[in-house]
Amino acid sequence: MDDNLNRVESAVSATASGNLTWELWPHDCATALGFAGHKNPLGFAVVRYISAESSGTATELILHLASALIKMGHAAKLAHNAAWAAVDAWNHIKCPHCSGRGVMNIEQQTCGACNGTGERDKAGMPEIVRDGISALMEAERRMEGQLAARLRK
Repeated sequence: MDDNLNRVESAVSATASGNLTWELWPHDCATALGFAGHKNPLGFAVVRYISAESSGTATELILHLASALIKMGHAAKLAHNAAWAAVDAWNHIKCPHCSGRGVMNIEQQTCGACNGTGERDKAGMPEIVRDGISALMEAERRMEGQLAARLRK
């Protein structure tokens, strides 16, 4: 199990560096990442974005997320802006009042803004943005699972 996790991490780090050379990491990792990314393009975009935040990877992620939102039935005109808002909210998911701790002080007083969860209140966000955040989280989890499964073969 630990070996598979290390292989997943090495595949993710290799995509971040853009270094997919044969000598530096195994062929099976590149193949697994490619196949997993083919079936889950949003997940592949999430992994690339997490690994190396740049304008190119952000744009790729936004385009894939906007497409996913349209497939969910949201209006195409709203999807692009909602995708940007969802990625921004996903990047800043921690509660700004308690810095994601869920407590406010040394006495461990529960944060009133997040009710102790440590995350921003997503209920006040538009439905399309919440759907975008959900799609990002699900795509990342699915990509990790697909990659781990392919590396076990």
